[in-house]
Amino acid sequence: VAGPPAPGSRRALREAAQGAERGSASFGLPTPAVHTLRAGVLGAVVVGTGAFALTQGPDLPAADISADAGTLAMRSGDVASRSQVDGRAALAAQGARTFTATVDGEDHEVISAATTLGQAFAEAGIVVGADDVVSAPLSGQVPDGGTVTVTRVVAEHVTEETLDKFATVEKQDASLPEGERKVQTAGIDGVATHTYVVKKAGDKEVSRELVASVVATVKVDEVVLVGTKKAAPAPAAGLAVSGDARAIGRQLAAARGWGADQFSCLDSLWTKESNWNVYADNPTSSAYGIPQALPGSKMASAGADWATNPATQITWGLNYIAGRYGTPCSAWSHSKAVNWY
Repeated sequence: VAGPPAPGSRRALREAAQGAERGSASFGLPTPAVHTLRAGVLGAVVVGTGAFALTQGPDLPAADISADAGTLAMRSGDVASRSQVDGRAALAAQGARTFTATVDGEDHEVISAATTLGQAFAEAGIVVGADDVVSAPLSGQVPDGGTVTVTRVVAEHVTEETLDKFATVEKQDASLPEGERKVQTAGIDGVATHTYVVKKAGDKEVSRELVASVVATVKVDEVVLVGTKKAAPAPAAGLAVSGDARAIGRQLAAARGWGADQFSCLDSLWTKESNWNVYADNPTSSAYGIPQALPGSKMASAGADWATNPATQITWGLNYIAGRYGTPCSAWSHSKAVNWY
């Protein structure tokens, strides 16, 4: 005949569970604890350190109960059974430490005699990802009291657009009058999109890695031509001129060193513009005078009598042609091409 089972053996536990179902109190495990184990809702972790924990094995009958050493972890608010209280006492007797682990918004009371915090987490079934942030080192000792927080780190793809502003490059041009500026190439801002893998712990960004870049628009620098061509010298002050407007124009052109060929171009140009009429007034554009200055008041730089004096108008007109085109023939060629000068 078999003798009584050894205390704490599988047989003893099985008989205790069966006795509890019959209302027997022959074993120290209380009936409520047996029913709790049968229902499968008692949270405990095995693998251990010589402490006490309870779990229901997946291959055992409902009444089979196994006891093993390990770390006990309870969620905040759980009601401890008498067996869990006994488990705590057993762990405390072996020098276990108690702390609170805050994970995924929940607090877990952890009692463990493990060597390191990482081992205590593993035994308590708390999984810490490779990127997760822990408020205490996993390789350090298990804290005695206090709270250890595990902050989950999540990764997401973030796409950002960047703008690369174009620069302005100046180039000297001897064909343009000195000081005149002309845009040769329009500037275009560069646009690119960059995609990153961004890792965040809560709302705080902890790292980002560039994984893709796409240039949507290539940057083009603006090129501006800056004129360096010197204007022809003006006639000597006090030069005496006489005759009609065309004759005055011939004299003033010759004073600049322009011969008959250049005057021929000048004559064609201003005959087209105003027919050498000192009072020629364009009602559409407000251009005025022999050179059709736009507006006519520009000619005040050559004299206060710009509205009535042909010599003042011609002097201003020759200065304009010399500064912008260099010679009357160049101005005439431009006028024939685009119908203005």
